This record gives sequence, C-alpha cells and structure tokens, in this order.
Amino acid sequence: MAKFDKMYHDFFGIKPQLNEADLVNKISDYRGGFLYKLIDPATAGNVKADIQAFLNKKAMHVIKTKFQDENGKGFFYVRLGEDPAKESQRIQGFISQLPEVEKFSFTLKPIQKQVTK
Repeated sequence: MAKFDKMYHDFFGIKPQLNEADLVNKISDYRGGFLYKLIDPATAGNVKADIQAFLNKKAMHVIKTKFQDENGKGFFYVRLGEDPAKESQRIQGFISQLPEVEKFSFTLKPIQKQVTK
C-alpha cells in the first residue's frame, strides 16, 4: 500500500505531510529557555542527549536544565548570544524535526523583582 501512496504522491506532485513538533507560542518569545513534551517518555534520555549535543555543536552554553523523565518533559535554559533571533530559529528547526517531541514552547526569562526599602 505504501508503494501506491508514493506513486500517487509522485504523480500528482503532492508531498507527504511530515510529523513535526508544534511550537506552542511565537518564535519571537525566545529569551533563552525552552520546554518540550515528548510523545513517549521512554525516549527521554535519547532526546536529552540529542539536544545537548546540538547545543554544544552550535556553541550554545546551557545554564540550567530540568527534566521530568517519567512525564516526558524537559527544560533547557541557554545563555543568550549576540543574535537571539538566529538562535531561536536554529533551536526551533532542530526541536521541530525530532520525531519524539510532541510540542515545545519558548519561555520568557523571569523578570527579577526589585527590592525597595
């Protein structure tokens, strides 16, 4: 059956839909952190390693991480570089193509409260 589907797509020029992770908020919301939710929590270790390897390859320095492997959730906070827009595009492109990731979102950097006396 898959052979006929491929022939149909090739003949009519229709490209098959790819399963990509959904970005929940806007790419412009990137301030260094991102959360992700996995389809299968059993793949948590592999996904963490893949993301860490990608960030190291792109010279992005991880400041903080937090994981809930049993729930399939993870968080990375990365030091902002000179061009946050380019970083957010790289991260969005990498995370969205991981087949194990269901959805992800960029987090806003928490604003520290000023103490007044």
